[in-house]
Amino acid sequence: MALFGLTGCAVPVAGQPSPGPTSSAAGASAEVVRWMNNFCGVAKYMVASGGVQFDQTQTDPAAAKKAIGDSLGRVVDVLDVVLHDLGELTPAPAPAADTAVEVISEPLTRARDKFVSAKSTVDSAPEMTTDVFNTVMQDMTEAVTVMNEAVEKMAVVSLPDDFRAAAPQAENCA
Repeated sequence: MALFGLTGCAVPVAGQPSPGPTSSAAGASAEVVRWMNNFCGVAKYMVASGGVQFDQTQTDPAAAKKAIGDSLGRVVDVLDVVLHDLGELTPAPAPAADTAVEVISEPLTRARDKFVSAKSTVDSAPEMTTDVFNTVMQDMTEAVTVMNEAVEKMAVVSLPDDFRAAAPQAENCA
């Protein structure tokens, strides 16, 4: 959600387009507007996908194991799409934008790996024992911690001025 908030705070810079780091919103290149549209699209997807729920009402251990495995699979699938789409943003029209993608992708990759580990633990266990559940919860806790780190990094990452100025022209950033 912070990624979406970051892009939504774009402030147009007054003046004429120039090869320097600032340009007017009206003069943003089509390539930069397209990039921002895709960047904001990834953010919107992350926000919309954030509602993956874990069914905690299962009392049957086999049903609980399946429900947890299925939910973890959905989280991994979402993160796979997000990481793929972030990867498609590079190379960006400016190296600083590539840096922003890298800063966001690194912790999301670590979080995805922790969710994969949790799913692997669930899937390989013959039954959902207390030990299996505790291992899965540890991986999930670490994954959420790393995702929070990604959000914190998003708060300090800044895109080049011309990218922020292009946000109002990008449909997904509105």
